[in-house]
Amino acid sequence: MNFNVGACSNPQPMAFRGIYKLTAPKVDTIKDEKEKNALTDILMYTVMMGYGMSVATPRVNEKEGSLYFKIDDNKNAEFEKSYKDAVAECNKIYNLDIAKKAYIQKVSENEFNQAKEIKQ
Repeated sequence: MNFNVGACSNPQPMAFRGIYKLTAPKVDTIKDEKEKNALTDILMYTVMMGYGMSVATPRVNEKEGSLYFKIDDNKNAEFEKSYKDAVAECNKIYNLDIAKKAYIQKVSENEFNQAKEIKQ
């Protein structure tokens, strides 16, 4: 049997996407200065990292206070490790558990699509 695989193949490797939801309170609602600084640091780091690794324009759900990033699978492990490392560093610097206030989780494509695209 001779299958013509080239006719069906995609010249670029196909990768699935991991969709991450970053949930955190608005920084201006935090009263404690140390907590506010830690939250600012982790949010700035995660937003910069998420924008850099996203394969689609990030989205937002303002009502929930959530940002969504669609990350290519070959970067999922790096994204998750970098976030965990950033949380650990913030915890060490500010001596608190910032993961109780700001956290990421994988969500569905449907949830991502329902969020509003961020205008650049």
